[in-house]
Amino acid sequence: MSAARRHYLSAMLDMLVYENVLVAWRRTPLGGYMIVSHEGEEIRLTAQQAERWTQGAFAVYLALVDQRRITPRIPGDTAQN
Repeated sequence: MSAARRHYLSAMLDMLVYENVLVAWRRTPLGGYMIVSHEGEEIRLTAQQAERWTQGAFAVYLALVDQRRITPRIPGDTAQN
């Protein structure tokens, strides 16, 4: 995985933690990732699996925001449609 893709993945994971979708995440040895769910489950993934999982979780998050089922916490987001 390129440095740019790692940075992009890190940013998406940070956003999911900030928006309270995840509890935490961290990189593991050999380029893997560990994601911690609200149930306390530690999910170990390869970089490729983490990328796909994160894209899916982010898509679900955006769909819930779009349906107005949840309100984003993004700073400065004052748009009221």
